[in-house]
Amino acid sequence: MSHEILSKLETALGEKIPPEFKSKIEAKLHEMRSYVPKVGVFGKTGVGKSSLCNALFGRDICAISDIEACTRDPQKIILSFGNAGGLELIDVPGVGESGERDKEYDELYQSLLPELDIVFWVFKGDDRAAASDEKFYKRLIRPYINAGKPFIAVINQVDKIEPFREWNVEERRPGAKQASNIEAKRHHISGLFDLPLSQVLAISANERYGLVELVDSIVHALPNDKKMVVLDKIKAAEEADIAEKQAEAAKAQAAVELEKAKADTARIELEKAHQERMAKEAAEASGLEKLRLEHAFEIAKMKLEAEEKEKVRQAEEKARIAKEEAAERARKPIVSDTAVKEAENGVWETVKSVASAAVSWLGSKIGWW
Repeated sequence: MSHEILSKLETALGEKIPPEFKSKIEAKLHEMRSYVPKVGVFGKTGVGKSSLCNALFGRDICAISDIEACTRDPQKIILSFGNAGGLELIDVPGVGESGERDKEYDELYQSLLPELDIVFWVFKGDDRAAASDEKFYKRLIRPYINAGKPFIAVINQVDKIEPFREWNVEERRPGAKQASNIEAKRHHISGLFDLPLSQVLAISANERYGLVELVDSIVHALPNDKKMVVLDKIKAAEEADIAEKQAEAAKAQAAVELEKAKADTARIELEKAHQERMAKEAAEASGLEKLRLEHAFEIAKMKLEAEEKEKVRQAEEKARIAKEEAAERARKPIVSDTAVKEAENGVWETVKSVASAAVSWLGSKIGWW
C-alpha cells in the first residue's frame, strides 16, 4: 500500500520525495496498516450481537448469553484476516439482567470505553423495552460520544418488526407498512438516545439487509487514520465469505455428481445380480416362478430408481440453493464504492497531515489535495 501511495504522491507532485520525508510517510502508513482496531459491541443479551459481527467480519463471536459463569466478563476475540492484519472484537455482557449485575458492569464499561475505536449499541427490532439501554447509555457512554467517540446505534433483526409476514424473502427487504414501522423505530431510538437519525441504522444481519449502509456509516464515523484500516478488515472478511460460499456451491455440485454415479452403480449391480440369478434358476424354475421372479425384480428396480432419484433430487436442490447463495453474495457486496473512496481520502488526509507537520519543503506543494 505504501509503495502505491508514494508513487501516486510523486506523480501528483511532479518530483521525487526526499528520502527523509518518504521514510516518515512510510512509517505512518505502516503504523496504520499494522494497527489492530478495537470494536466494542454493546446491548442486551439476545439482540443478535453475534449475527451482526458475523455479517460484518465473517466470524461468530462467543455465544455467552446462556453460560452463567461467563456473563460477567467481556469476550475479547482477535480476528485474523491474512494480509489485512487483525481486528479485536469486544462483546460486553448485556445490560438489564438485574440491578446488582448492572452495578457491576458500570466499572467494566468505564474501563473498556476509552480503548475502543468504535462502539456499536445493538437493539433487537421487535423489543420495545429500552429503559435499561437508555440508562446505561446516558450515564456511561454519552460522555464519550460527546468527546468524539465513534458510535452507531444498530437496530438488528428488523425483519421481525410487525407486520413480519410482509418481509419479502426473495428480495430480502421489508414491505411498505413494515418499512414504515422500521423507520418509526429508528426515530424512537434517535429520540431516546438523543442521536442524529443518521447514527441509527436498521439492519437484519441474517437477511443481509442494511449492511452496505452500516459499513458506510462505520467508515464515515472513524478518524481518517482508522477508516482504511477497518475497511480492509471488512473487505477481507467479505472476500473470504464469498470464497467460502463458492466453495460450498462447488462441493454441493460435486455431491450431485456423486449421487448420480451411485445411482448408476446401484442399477448396474441390480441388473447384474438379476441376470446371474435368472441364469442359475432358468433350468429348474417353472414358467410361473420365472414370472414371479421377474415381477419381484421389476418392483425392486422401480423402488431403487425412486430412492436414487429422490437422493439426486435432494442433492440438486441443495446445489441450486448453494449456487444461488454464492451468486447473491458475490452480486451484492457490503463494501460500497462510497466507503472505499472515503477510506482512501482518509489515507490521503493522514499523509497530508504528516507532510504538513514534517517537511516545510512539501508544505507549499499540498494544495492539490
